[in-house]
Amino acid sequence: MKVLFIHPPWPGPGFGLRSQNRWPRKRGDKSNRYPILLCYTATILQNKGYDVKYMDSVYQDFSYKKTLNEIEKINPYIIFIETATPTFNYDVKFVDMIKDRFSKIKVIVTGSHVTYDPVGSMEKSKIDVIVKGEQDYTTLNVINSIRDNKSLKDVKGICYRKGEEIINNQTAPLIEDLDELPFPDRNLIPHQWYIEGHAKYTPFTFVMTARGCPHQCSYCLWPHVYYDHKLRMRKPEKVCDELEWLIKKYGIKEVFFDDATFNVTEQRAIDISKAIIERGIKITWSCSARVDRVTKEMLKWMKKSGCKLICYGGESASQETLKRTKKGTTIEQTRNAIRLTKKAGIIAHINFMIGFPWENRAEMEKTIKLAIDTDADTAQFSLVFPHPGSRMYDEAIKNKWFHDEVLNKIEMFDMTQGPILKTLVPREELTKIVNKSHARFFFRPSYIIKNIFSIRDIKDAIKILKGAKSVIKGKILFNILKK
Repeated sequence: MKVLFIHPPWPGPGFGLRSQNRWPRKRGDKSNRYPILLCYTATILQNKGYDVKYMDSVYQDFSYKKTLNEIEKINPYIIFIETATPTFNYDVKFVDMIKDRFSKIKVIVTGSHVTYDPVGSMEKSKIDVIVKGEQDYTTLNVINSIRDNKSLKDVKGICYRKGEEIINNQTAPLIEDLDELPFPDRNLIPHQWYIEGHAKYTPFTFVMTARGCPHQCSYCLWPHVYYDHKLRMRKPEKVCDELEWLIKKYGIKEVFFDDATFNVTEQRAIDISKAIIERGIKITWSCSARVDRVTKEMLKWMKKSGCKLICYGGESASQETLKRTKKGTTIEQTRNAIRLTKKAGIIAHINFMIGFPWENRAEMEKTIKLAIDTDADTAQFSLVFPHPGSRMYDEAIKNKWFHDEVLNKIEMFDMTQGPILKTLVPREELTKIVNKSHARFFFRPSYIIKNIFSIRDIKDAIKILKGAKSVIKGKILFNILKK
């Protein structure tokens, strides 16, 4: 049986990726995260004997028409699509096109949006089956049942159509042992198509050492809607097995550990770093981490094992905001994490959000100033976008924080069409604050001079130029789409 995984077209300017982006959004370039969760599922199916194909209509510049023509050539029995809030209406339209042209094809859809509202999503579409939450074995169970012409009534973790009836089955249990999963086949979904803007060496790919996050940040989507904040971690030796396999099979030189929180404990980060060193694995790597789990000892081992960059979530310079969103960190911890990371010789990237409904102009200014004062190596300022499935989304509905048109135009959740929440600052002014934040950070004379003197080889120069190009393209795209 032939199964086709598709990343469908996303109309309009820019390049967007649904999979693996916690807040799916458009970009000005094709730097996008590897859809590793899709690849786990595709690999499991392939290992069970299914003929698995993959198409990325965004990366391959396929229109709806071109994508449908390619589907006809491949002639799959099942199509698997991941959707997201800002693309849901586009994806429903695409599913309708598939069902109208290829009536016998079964369409399976997954993603945070349909997990949050499976019945409502089915009612608005011609989707055959929705896979809720963790997709790996649930998808296999669905496809096995379709192949064997069995009822789906006993398959946990799905919502499906039975004639005119929509049936929402109970939630499937999470995978307890992640080490039982196969290594994702990076040829099945080409690793060459996906890269982070900060990547210095190629071939480059993404690796997951854990799933879930125990922290309760109200704006965060995946840990809540997918994993119910349950954390499961792979053994360090298994992570190293995969790294050695990636180097041998694909010649991989750099990876990003795509965990919600790599340093969920200081010891875990140390254990993985030491395992990499003990194995003699030569690889450059980066990760995301919390500012309240940073120590000199941890950073020492991370640097020694090949860590190049750490992405931190500072979120806000308002301690009240950190408390209200249940972030669980302090401003001083943010300062300390950046200082220690830079001192260890690791690139420190910091993410901040602007536009919390309760913050005034002065508090937003403090957030931008905090990024500048810490002198982080790079920074990202984003508007606040609570997606359906996050606790903050429910809070925004309750308090009527969303602008009137947003809930009727969910395409606005792609982070490029301007603020979606009402704030103490007028909407147009908030847009200007965010637009100017990056210029204030990156175009400081001291920052420019520091980066010029940090260049050690042509790869450093290319990386810096790529970063500048990405920022500029992103702002141009933002201004185009918000009009």
